[in-house]
Amino acid sequence: MNNYKLQRNNHSTVVKWVIAGIIIISNGIVFSCFSPLKALSQTSLDAKTQQAMIDAINDEYRSRALYNAVLQKFGSVRPFSNIVQAENNHVNLWMNLFAKYGIAVPTDSFAGNIKVPDTLKAACQMGVKAEIDNVEMYDRFLGFVTQPDLKAAFTQLRQVSQERHLTAFQRCQNRPGVGQGRNF
Repeated sequence: MNNYKLQRNNHSTVVKWVIAGIIIISNGIVFSCFSPLKALSQTSLDAKTQQAMIDAINDEYRSRALYNAVLQKFGSVRPFSNIVQAENNHVNLWMNLFAKYGIAVPTDSFAGNIKVPDTLKAACQMGVKAEIDNVEMYDRFLGFVTQPDLKAAFTQLRQVSQERHLTAFQRCQNRPGVGQGRNF
């Protein structure tokens, strides 16, 4: 009986070590894609496409920072309170694509560094300009990006900017009484 327990304990110990080894190896594989040095060598994207991804996430960072700054200054006002959530989703989309292609995600240097206009109407006008610029940027990228998942992301984000965000900011800037106040 004693030998049986000893063998069983050895088998159990071996199984535990094998599982631990598998976990260590798989973590090394999974987390290696987050290393900036290794990320550059893992991507199959050309430099122009990589720059398009960087420009796109930076645009999302900038928009999110602006909309958060407006909310801080004027309170929870629409459409900023709704659109800032969409910007968070867009950033997450880009982070997933950066990870997929093994590209280091740029840091957000815009948070807390955006100047907000004095009036809500001016903030809405900034939103209109930002969304128009966004659509034009995505149109440029769609002219050369060939990867289906990146084309789909650019197309989806372009459509959201054109059909939802831009129209919301246009309504905001044209709404009577939007100048000084916090409410619409």
